[in-house]
Amino acid sequence: MYTIHIFFLFAFGLFIGFISSIPVGAVQLEVIKKAINGHLKPAISVALGSVTSDFIYGVLVLFGIGGFLHYPKVQIFTYSLGILVIIALLYRSYREHKHIPPSHKPHIQYKKRTSFLTGLTIAITNPGMIVWWVIGYKLLLDLQLFDTMNIPLKATFLVSCCTGLAGYLTLIAFMMNKLQESISDRLLDRMNIVIMILLVFVIIYFSFKLYGLLTNTTIDILYNV
Repeated sequence: MYTIHIFFLFAFGLFIGFISSIPVGAVQLEVIKKAINGHLKPAISVALGSVTSDFIYGVLVLFGIGGFLHYPKVQIFTYSLGILVIIALLYRSYREHKHIPPSHKPHIQYKKRTSFLTGLTIAITNPGMIVWWVIGYKLLLDLQLFDTMNIPLKATFLVSCCTGLAGYLTLIAFMMNKLQESISDRLLDRMNIVIMILLVFVIIYFSFKLYGLLTNTTIDILYNV
């Protein structure tokens, strides 16, 4: 019976990690942009950087050492940094869009290490990921699979969630990379424009959250979820 519960714990973590990656954000857009332009390995590096950030947030939430994350000043800093990072990302995307050569010429090259840091920076400046960890963990507790959630069980849930996150982003990278082989340069150009527009909406969302913090109208998710 205990083994079955462990199995359900891991499966539930995979599910939570997978669905938490579905909403389109800056990380997903960066993965799609790189993959659809033929840069599969850098796209996967972005995904791994994002998962690393999510792992850090998961440790802070699950092991009770993330109390400082609810401080308004900390959230103001992270959202402000996030806005700057995405603006820089948008500017770089615009420059790449203006200077992307035709398909018969060499494409822009991305370093895997730089792409990893890009994914890590984008994700770690989005405190909203804490919401998924808090909700996911409380849903797990509601299932009442175990009498107590000890460290090994929490670690299993943490790893399974991160595996689900990585699985979804990697799947998207492979799908978009495969899709780009059948997309015309004109359609590819338009898709890059759409991605830049969506990045603008992410900036607006972060700005809205920052405004709420500055005007003291944001609900503290760590105490109200």
